[in-house]
Amino acid sequence: MPDEMIGRNLGRYKILELIGKGGMATVYKAYDTNLEREVAVKIIRREAFPPEQLDVILKRFEREAKSLGGLSHPNIVGVIDYGEFEGSPYLVMVYLPGGTLKEKLGKPMPWRDAVRLLIYIARALEYTHEH
Repeated sequence: MPDEMIGRNLGRYKILELIGKGGMATVYKAYDTNLEREVAVKIIRREAFPPEQLDVILKRFEREAKSLGGLSHPNIVGVIDYGEFEGSPYLVMVYLPGGTLKEKLGKPMPWRDAVRLLIYIARALEYTHEH
């Protein structure tokens, strides 16, 4: 699914490139043709789950979309849209250039950078738990 998505349209979103792939979903950089800006599109990976678990996973993804959509914080990526493409739900978020957290983890980083990163994460978690 990942490479075959590049160049395709999900409604108003034209898939440009693969950003990352995790256990639950694949994330792409896309272009919003209505608002004329780049966005990130997270598409659930249906094939990654046994059929008996799929309903639970899809409900979890929908809960994530609704929960994130109700949050507004500088350290939490903003949700723009939610939809479905060929039976797979997707989430459209603000595109943030500069790489992924996954790319930064797993290798040593200066302690000041680690502290700064953890402070941002802690503030986002605090806000999330309050809301």
